Amino acid sequence: KTGTREEAAAMKNQAYRMALLYDFYGDMLTDRQKEFYDLYYNEDLSLAEIAENYGITRQGVRDVIVRAEAILTDLEDKTGLIKRFHAMHKQLQQIAEDAEKILERNGSYDDPDIEAAAREIRELGVYTEIHPHDLTAEELAADTLLSEDLHIDPASGEYKVLIYHTHGSETFADSRPGVIEDTVIGLGDELTRILEEDYGIPVYHDRTVYDVVDGVEDRSLAYDYASDGIDAILQQYPSIEVVLDIHRDGVREDVRLVRDIDGVPTAQIMFLNGMSRTNENGEIDYLYNPYRQENLAFSLQMHLAGKELYGDLMRRIYVRGYCFNLNKMPRSSLIEVGAQTNTVAEAKNAMVPLGAILYKVLIAQE
Repeated sequence: KTGTREEAAAMKNQAYRMALLYDFYGDMLTDRQKEFYDLYYNEDLSLAEIAENYGITRQGVRDVIVRAEAILTDLEDKTGLIKRFHAMHKQLQQIAEDAEKILERNGSYDDPDIEAAAREIRELGVYTEIHPHDLTAEELAADTLLSEDLHIDPASGEYKVLIYHTHGSETFADSRPGVIEDTVIGLGDELTRILEEDYGIPVYHDRTVYDVVDGVEDRSLAYDYASDGIDAILQQYPSIEVVLDIHRDGVREDVRLVRDIDGVPTAQIMFLNGMSRTNENGEIDYLYNPYRQENLAFSLQMHLAGKELYGDLMRRIYVRGYCFNLNKMPRSSLIEVGAQTNTVAEAKNAMVPLGAILYKVLIAQE
């Protein structure tokens, strides 16, 4: 079993590295190399599936991908852009931490200029994995994002929040095989209970498993299946104003995303933004998101509320080029709760702070 876990961890690390290489140097590949590489590493299609779709042999697909890997690896060896990128992010994180200390010390002086400057600097450290195609300076303007009014009124008693799971089969370190309550769907059950019982927010929880087809895990079309499911639910319940896709992350096997919250081991929380825009293709028209700015405001306001209430329970916001069905509502969010190395209990414990964060952003009047 140990060998199997080590092999799985190595595969995840390799997949992450290859995805990063593609983000940085993908424009240097041919169109065919881009297509196959993206399908294999970003869309999780197998060599056989790609070969069948394009009418060529499995070996032919592998040759194209191996050649693309060699080109991208050679570019990184010569330029070192990714290495410098990681170093820059560490520096930005330190800057953000220093800005937080400035804000705390400024409490004694109450200087508005220092307050404004420190907050602007701090926001640089909120996001992770940002590439030039992901966010523009205008989209990242903190004043605009923080001024967005995201409040809802749950008084009607009708459903206001939709919780669903694109990858409903995702499990945790001690999940029991075949027990749906031990998957991310179990997290949705707990968050639904908390929002309804503690905060009076009516929730529709969609427990459909979108990433299993005919009893076999298959994520190649999970977002398409989930999109159809969401559309049907929103048509049936037009009162819904908030759409949350609850996942868990995939990390190295030696990484533990857990913090102590009031003596309770709690999985860390991360919000993801999909920009519907990639470096190689620009705007993705068929995944157009009219709510991109509102999505950014929603994730930033939740992140900062979480930082205020729970400190480093919050991981930095993750920004990617794809859509992830965040074009359904202005208040749409993809939320990563812990990872495969967390226990079920740690992940479910995170639903208490997540519920409080949602209440603070959606309901509480300050």
